Amino acid sequence: MGDHPHPLPNNGQTSSQLEGYPFTFHYSPPSSSGESCIEPDKRLIETSRMDSSMSLTESIYNFPRHFGRTYHAYREGSYAFPNDKPEIERLALQDAAFMKIMNNRLYYAPLNNYPPKRVLDIATGAGDWAIAMGDRFPNAKVVATDLSPIQPETVPANVEFYVEDSSEPWDYSETFDYIHTRTTGACWESFEAQIARQAFDTLTPGGWLESQELYPVPHCDDGTLKPDSALGLWFRDFLNAAAEARRPLTEASSLRSIYERVGFVDVHERVYKIPLNGWAKDAKLKEVGNMMELNMQMGLSAFSLGLFNRIYGLTPEQIEVSLVEVRRDVSNSSIHAYLPFYIVWGRKPFPGET
Repeated sequence: MGDHPHPLPNNGQTSSQLEGYPFTFHYSPPSSSGESCIEPDKRLIETSRMDSSMSLTESIYNFPRHFGRTYHAYREGSYAFPNDKPEIERLALQDAAFMKIMNNRLYYAPLNNYPPKRVLDIATGAGDWAIAMGDRFPNAKVVATDLSPIQPETVPANVEFYVEDSSEPWDYSETFDYIHTRTTGACWESFEAQIARQAFDTLTPGGWLESQELYPVPHCDDGTLKPDSALGLWFRDFLNAAAEARRPLTEASSLRSIYERVGFVDVHERVYKIPLNGWAKDAKLKEVGNMMELNMQMGLSAFSLGLFNRIYGLTPEQIEVSLVEVRRDVSNSSIHAYLPFYIVWGRKPFPGET
């Protein structure tokens, strides 16, 4: 956000868990002597603006290709995962699983009594949540940002998407009543410094920040997930690689304390267990688990290729071979693993409240 945002086209438990990972120009008006300013050719100005805009648009859509996948072009390399159609489809499945576990709630902050006028969605991905919020609050303006312009062009008239890097200083002309993040692991070097503090400064007094974040440290209540299993070792290597790349994946469990340190009040936390396959007896958890199994099978290569190649120097072929046993474990219903899903929301205090 050091640069101004670039608008896109818009029509419109005793739990066991893995251990051991580290974690000015001056203007002079005409004088009385009759001198006059040199008038510029406005046609050239407009042409220059058009060329600049076209160049920017072309550059952000010119996605680099690695490992047979495409990745974001803006701030290339700062996010390790793809942005192509298979990834968009995976994100849609993952969001559906989270919506199921949340009983189809878009938010937990108390917005119904005081509907927001301005909403900001950080790292929106494919933009599904922002679009749903635009429908839910038709009188609100919903602004959603991401490194990749992969959102649909036909959206509600009150929803706008921008390409920007939210880890940089924010520069908004107006404040927001509600700011939201979901599954932004590996997006930031520090959620507290880059997101929570900037959100606090950008919210109106009384406005809410809400984070819906997966904690990708596998838990198991009955010992059926072994730390030295293929799945256990993959999670260890995945978390280590992200930490080494300075894009940690484990901040979800610290969100409540982050909110409180930044200055939010009325902070709440809710944690759901997300099974990694259909091992659970409960019907809803079984359905969510089946969705997460497919999500993992769709995403393992995408999760691994960029990070494992960069951090461990493994070739794509070596990475894919290493994932064979991991895929078996993902679909092994005798392994009763789950991931915690944290939902934390807090309010910016009114002046004089604290």
